[in-house]
Amino acid sequence: MRAYLSAIHALPVLTEDEERRFADAWARDGDVDAAHRLVTAHLRLVPKVARQFRGQGMPLSDLIGEGNIGLLQSLKRYDPDKGFRFATYARWWIRAAILNHLLQDWSLVKIGTGTGNKRLFFNLAKAKREMGLIGTENMTDADIARLAERLDVSPADIVRMSQRLSGGDLSLDHPTGGDPDDGRTGTLLDTLADERPDQEAQLADRQESHWRREKVREAFGVLDERERTILARRYLTGRPHTLQALAALYGVTAERIRQIEAKAINKMRQAITAAKAAKAAKANKAAAGPTRRRARPGAPVPAAT
Repeated sequence: MRAYLSAIHALPVLTEDEERRFADAWARDGDVDAAHRLVTAHLRLVPKVARQFRGQGMPLSDLIGEGNIGLLQSLKRYDPDKGFRFATYARWWIRAAILNHLLQDWSLVKIGTGTGNKRLFFNLAKAKREMGLIGTENMTDADIARLAERLDVSPADIVRMSQRLSGGDLSLDHPTGGDPDDGRTGTLLDTLADERPDQEAQLADRQESHWRREKVREAFGVLDERERTILARRYLTGRPHTLQALAALYGVTAERIRQIEAKAINKMRQAITAAKAAKAAKANKAAAGPTRRRARPGAPVPAAT
């Protein structure tokens, strides 16, 4: 990772005139070389955005990888005639790609399904850093109360999410004591019972997790572009857009945005429900085995051998 960061920071930065020239060449002529120059010159932007999400339980390298995908997506939609720089436009796509990946990667058990839980998931680590609070065990009741007031949630929500986000931070190689002179030092790993599931259970869990992620993606795909954008801006950003803000953006009423949002959520719910029903029917059919054909009335019965 260090070598990669050094390499992208060594890439030349474009002047405003160069950026506009390459952007025009790509947008109007499909010049692939110009697109390459534009993207590589802005690779350094991705780690800057990705670092804002450190502490969310995902390696920085994964965040950067998803951010790079967002950077490429922004190139496809960038219009230099709109009057703003590419970095300004790309930053939003980078951030959206990282947020989307975080939501898909974290289990619903960890972050919950409500809007408040998602907002808390994305903002808690940042708020704790700004307030100088490290870890969960060092927070006082007063610290928790201040965080709760700042993020507009209950103190219990702060404690619960802090514990979830901090899970697994302690290395299993952490020493637990013992006498180093006689070689009887131990680690946390030595104190854990081996409760690993068998390989079949692990494979089933991975397949189920993969199936759920795929069905959510497919359900998101049944929406039209406006529905996807509204849901993304309402639920997949650190600072969700209000109904009023989206209404101003689309030139409609806030009630119309609410209706579009509700319709989109219902469409996704129906798609996922249908997928679950189809999966259950397939499983039941497989468990029942092949259907045996009934004998016609009056047909001869085979003799026993």
